[in-house]
Amino acid sequence: MAETFQEYTARIGSYVAGRDPMAILRKTPKTLARAVGAATRRRLTARPAPGKWSAGEILAHLSELEMLWGCRLRLILGESGVPIVGMDQDVWAKNSAYRTIDPRRALAAFLAIRQANLDLLGRLTPAQRRRWGAHSQFGRLTVTRLTELLAGHDVNHVRQVVERLAPKKRRRRARDAR
Repeated sequence: MAETFQEYTARIGSYVAGRDPMAILRKTPKTLARAVGAATRRRLTARPAPGKWSAGEILAHLSELEMLWGCRLRLILGESGVPIVGMDQDVWAKNSAYRTIDPRRALAAFLAIRQANLDLLGRLTPAQRRRWGAHSQFGRLTVTRLTELLAGHDVNHVRQVVERLAPKKRRRRARDAR
């Protein structure tokens, strides 16, 4: 059964509970770069199961979402209360043809955009962090909440990338431990 939006939001939020979202956002680029390391294109583009994204597709998703969240952040900073439209990740994956995007280019795009977003977030005042947008799915979305959601999104997808690129022996052990 598919996860509801509320279940998804709760799960993503649980990944950040008690943790510093900015620390997570700063750590993600290094973790992804290390995970991708010397992985072959074949390994990066191998799907773990039918209907599941490969590590490369996840990297494409992360790069596009980093652009989207950076845009949302800038819209909110420009005008508190601005309408923010939700998105359908499956539609984006199809329209952008995630399977055809070079995983290393996707990672490079993610790294560059993430750094720009971190630089901006690092300069914000407490008052700016309280600014908000009216999101079609999340409702009132402050910059602080946006940061938390993005950090939870990172944790979710970094785990997936690391698992997909782990040596087969390690993946088997992880599965057996479940």
